[in-house]
Amino acid sequence: MKKLLSLIIFLSAWTATQAQQLTVSEFKADPSDMAAVVHQVADLNGTPCALVKVGLAFDGATFEGDIIKTEKKDNEYWVYLIDGANWLNVMVPDYVPLRYEFDGVQKNTTYIMQVVEDEGQLGDRFTVELTPTASGVKIGNRQSKQKQPVKFDMILVKSGVFKMGATPEQEGADDDEKPVRWITLTKDYYIGETEVTQELWEFVMGNNPANFKEPSHPVENISWTEAQEFVNRLSNLTGAKFRLPTEAEWEYAARGGHKTSHFTYSGSNDPEEVAWHYGNSHSRTQPVKGKAPNELGIYDMSGNVFELCQDYKHNYDKNDKTDPLVTKQAKNRVRRGGAWDSPSTTQLRNAFRRRVEEKDKSHDTGLRVVMELE
Repeated sequence: MKKLLSLIIFLSAWTATQAQQLTVSEFKADPSDMAAVVHQVADLNGTPCALVKVGLAFDGATFEGDIIKTEKKDNEYWVYLIDGANWLNVMVPDYVPLRYEFDGVQKNTTYIMQVVEDEGQLGDRFTVELTPTASGVKIGNRQSKQKQPVKFDMILVKSGVFKMGATPEQEGADDDEKPVRWITLTKDYYIGETEVTQELWEFVMGNNPANFKEPSHPVENISWTEAQEFVNRLSNLTGAKFRLPTEAEWEYAARGGHKTSHFTYSGSNDPEEVAWHYGNSHSRTQPVKGKAPNELGIYDMSGNVFELCQDYKHNYDKNDKTDPLVTKQAKNRVRRGGAWDSPSTTQLRNAFRRRVEEKDKSHDTGLRVVMELE
């Protein structure tokens, strides 16, 4: 297939709102430092703790882990961990939460941990513009009628740690949202600012299968299988790696990533502010970006159309996960976010899950893309 296409990527200079990232430059036991013994703290069983001296030149830091006590001392935080603890989360305002794992610490031992800014920063967003260089884009034997450039924005989601599933604000949670477990996403990724619109789908695929035909509305009436074809073609056209989000990536972005305010819905506790649903949609999809965005600047993750994810749908287990992708075959894949025809706003919650067979189509189901960082 001959590519009659030019691609323009614009990097936006959003440095004023760009989130900073932390990294650990050093972690080691210091046998010469007796602070863990001299200033001994014990756990509830009377076992002495290990002391981690966190070198961090920022105010307002907080920590999560198997912690008994935390103290601020000049430019250090003294964090007392139980014997055998092997991880620590570091949270600093305006920075991406840092999760650091290590071999189990030992009682009455002092450790030195240096936390610094990560200099490898990325832009918060970029714009992709697909521009035909002829009267249309020929795909197979079909000639697209799309003659205008199509633009879409991608939003950076920084790596981080979050609780996935039926957290306290997710009232009315279903059983398949339980149990809650810690999820670690180790890689940054970009996610679509909006759901894939009909004009973008038609540009790439040469057709518009939507039931509610409007260029600025999300595409719907597509199957999971067709969504795979779309992201593959988009990847071939652009040279970038586009795909569906994993279910964990989707929920982390919906919750606002490292900027989360722990809302029930994506961007608010009031569904009317952020979501199109049965009660306000006039029985059809609506233009993307018609409601308020979430904390990361992403629109319509609650409502408008359900969004397909990469994973097979299974019940959660109780184990914490790192970069999860459910590949164990099952009858159904996952779709998320609720839709214009959701009869109850509980379906718009960040943790709500719905199944869909790979070849099924519905006028309430579309997609949002993720772009991997090489």
